[in-house]
Amino acid sequence: KARLNQLIGEVTIAMENYELDKAARPITDFVDDLSTWYLRRSRERIKAGGEDGRAALQTFRFVLLELSKVMAPFTPFFAEYLYQQLTTNNQQQKESVHLDEWPAKDNQQLTTNDQQLLEEMKEVRRIVSLALEARAKNNIKVRQPLTLLKISSSKFQVPNEMIELIKDEVNVKEVIFNDKIADEVELNTKITPELKKEGDYREVLRRVQELRKERGLQPGQLATLATSAQIAATGLLQEFETDLKRIASLEKINHGVLADRDLELNL
Repeated sequence: KARLNQLIGEVTIAMENYELDKAARPITDFVDDLSTWYLRRSRERIKAGGEDGRAALQTFRFVLLELSKVMAPFTPFFAEYLYQQLTTNNQQQKESVHLDEWPAKDNQQLTTNDQQLLEEMKEVRRIVSLALEARAKNNIKVRQPLTLLKISSSKFQVPNEMIELIKDEVNVKEVIFNDKIADEVELNTKITPELKKEGDYREVLRRVQELRKERGLQPGQLATLATSAQIAATGLLQEFETDLKRIASLEKINHGVLADRDLELNL
């Protein structure tokens, strides 16, 4: 909500000052934040369903609805399409986005807590970006877990509850703050056999998810996975079988039955 209110406030002020170029720029940044952060990080919650998943979907719908109103003066046709997709059979909404009200000014005021939260998230994203750059320089894929990320505590200040977010985004087991490191962030790039095994599993999981997309399977729709003798001999999927079944919605895994391919997915 804080990020949405920030967008509404910035666009409103620029529009009232007839600075149309300034009014349009924040929309692009907001869409990027919404897709690369909120939606991506909420994907598993939404797939899992339940109260938490429904809450995430409701929040996403509300944000898109308000976004369509903000976009309406700049992209009238797309804004109308988005609005209509979100308001089907909803009698409380207007006939068109162009007939609806501009988001209320009361919602444009950021509290001190909102401003602090936005600054903290901006800092977290900078940390994550620097850490991912360090991964890329060392040619280490994000799916490969690492043991440790060090952050220069003299330059970065984030609350403890956001440490888990950084760990998840960078895929490290631990995050510590250290004034003595040379750069702003420092990764321990040593990959132990245990970490290598976990990274290999994540690669297989990615391939299984791609097979689900190729087969056109819906989230939660159960399928059966067959593997080759070569993969079965590693024991990798047997070790992570429970986790793989849960994440990839697999009813059964038939180990070592394929002769001409590594993986096969069937209904």
